Amino acid sequence: MKKSVYLLFAVLLFFACTEKQKESNADVMSLSKLKKSEVKNDITSNAELKSSETGTVDFADVKGNANEQENVYENKSDKMIKVEPKVTTKKIIKDGRLGLQVVNLQTAKQKIDSLVKAAGGYYSNENLKNSDNQSGYELVIRIPVVNFERFVGSAEKGSSKVLYKEIQARDVTEEYVDLETRLNSKRNSLARYNEIMKKANTVKDILEIEGAIRMLQEEIESTEGRLRYLNDCVSYSTLNMTISTEKDFTFKPSKRDSFWEKLKESVADGWYGLVDFILDFFGLWPYLILIIPIIIFIRRRIKKWKLRKKE
Repeated sequence: MKKSVYLLFAVLLFFACTEKQKESNADVMSLSKLKKSEVKNDITSNAELKSSETGTVDFADVKGNANEQENVYENKSDKMIKVEPKVTTKKIIKDGRLGLQVVNLQTAKQKIDSLVKAAGGYYSNENLKNSDNQSGYELVIRIPVVNFERFVGSAEKGSSKVLYKEIQARDVTEEYVDLETRLNSKRNSLARYNEIMKKANTVKDILEIEGAIRMLQEEIESTEGRLRYLNDCVSYSTLNMTISTEKDFTFKPSKRDSFWEKLKESVADGWYGLVDFILDFFGLWPYLILIIPIIIFIRRRIKKWKLRKKE
């Protein structure tokens, strides 16, 4: 009796699964037909739009396009899905070095001042160096990147000689995108931790979550600071500039003290030397106490040896 009941239950389960499979296949077929009909309708509407513009309808193109779209849906597993590339703005840092030799240093400096002001830049460092044969300025200039090349070209004009010129461009796009990605991930993690904090019940859980949140906030602030620095370097280019001029040789004798002052210094040095010698000599008295007995002993031995030799 039990075997017959189990057998009947297995047969009913088999027919139920078969019916569900048929219904699933029917749904898939209906969905495929629906997609094909939508594609045909789109192609037909495109063809109608084209015909409204040209006045004629190319039914061969319509049929060909329809067949092509059907093949796409039928052979979808054999087709590659085309993904449009994401366009990322390039992050380029431009830096440079420029050395100019001019005739009139002050005139050249005033010209550079006016060019910096016109370009919207500023001096981050300015040093004046003056020696016997040369004088000049060492400048560190921050220029908006859109005016950088124009500024360099204008600064070169009118100078007597360009001593050196070096322009560098560094692509930091990869680093910038990586930092942005990390920053978004950390912000999402911080938001999840804040949600977990609302559901925390024990003091241990609250302390652990607060520690994780504090660490994430520090990392986010550090990443944001690095991004701000990169944006500043990209927006403003740095130019290390030197303006110099040569001087004519002029002999300038060094200043010396008067004769009487030098004489006083010599007499004082001699007196101090004599005093030091006397003091050093008396400072040797312990050694004299040891040396004098030795000398007396040696002299006596020598006299005795001479007397024995005469005898």
